[in-house]
Amino acid sequence: MNAFFTLTLAAAGLLASTQARAQQFMTRSAHVDFFSSTPAEDISAVTEQASAVLDLASQNIAFQVPIISFHFEKALMEEHFNENYLESEKFPSATFTGKVSGLNPDAAVGLEQPVTATGTLSIHGVDVERTVEGTAVRTAAGWNLEARFDVPTEDHNIPIPKLVRSKIAESISVTLQAELSPR
Repeated sequence: MNAFFTLTLAAAGLLASTQARAQQFMTRSAHVDFFSSTPAEDISAVTEQASAVLDLASQNIAFQVPIISFHFEKALMEEHFNENYLESEKFPSATFTGKVSGLNPDAAVGLEQPVTATGTLSIHGVDVERTVEGTAVRTAAGWNLEARFDVPTEDHNIPIPKLVRSKIAESISVTLQAELSPR
């Protein structure tokens, strides 16, 4: 009888652990790009190395983007971005942690849902409370998330020297695409 009780408790614990884990989705290859447009120059950079975790039970979401992983068309732009503007050695990652609202975990596969993420965006060592609008689509394998938002450089104390100020927009357009799979 005691062995049966122990086995039943172990099975219940394993089932609970499996169910909790099935509620979490992640990726280590989210696509993030940014675009700066001015009359003098357009600048864009892309990374496929952003990580994301979504917990359906708590509606918590987190992203982490290694700054050095952004790649530019011109090597000199990449060097200036990492050394002078984002100081990637001192501030190696940009992060967002928050909560998602509007997400129905039981939505039909393929149904696009408008969602809102509210939380803290940390770039260049500066935390700013943000609300980001996006979409979530349940897939057979997990979730696809997309968002587009603007990041004012001033909000994160990103220094833009006067010499190049006409070439870098005051607000950078960021696009995110993430395909999350069960964790």
